[in-house]
Amino acid sequence: MSTTIFLIWTMHAAVGAALAAPILYLGRRRAGWANWQLFGLLLPFFVWLVLSLSPLSTGRKSLANIGEPILIGFAMPVAALLRVGMGRRFPERICAVGLIVFLCGVAMIVFFAVPFIPE
Repeated sequence: MSTTIFLIWTMHAAVGAALAAPILYLGRRRAGWANWQLFGLLLPFFVWLVLSLSPLSTGRKSLANIGEPILIGFAMPVAALLRVGMGRRFPERICAVGLIVFLCGVAMIVFFAVPFIPE
């Protein structure tokens, strides 16, 4: 099971990182970046995983809903655009934490908004 979870996370992270990387590279002078901000690749997936393994998913989700983390990955370039757009007008830590919370919110919205897909 842990291998499956790792593969799902890898798909999620690869989509998000591939789409956000050009934005982050081109905006590197407008916004500061720190290594801890890579939690944006982990925490939204973790939120989705916890919801998927919770009793909330019983009867609502199936193994066919495994593509939901890819939808969360599509929110990562949006967060990167917001961060570059904010520039240095706001403190770096506040922006980063706010965007990670935004990504976790997207994960919750995806979990509750995507309907049950029968196997």
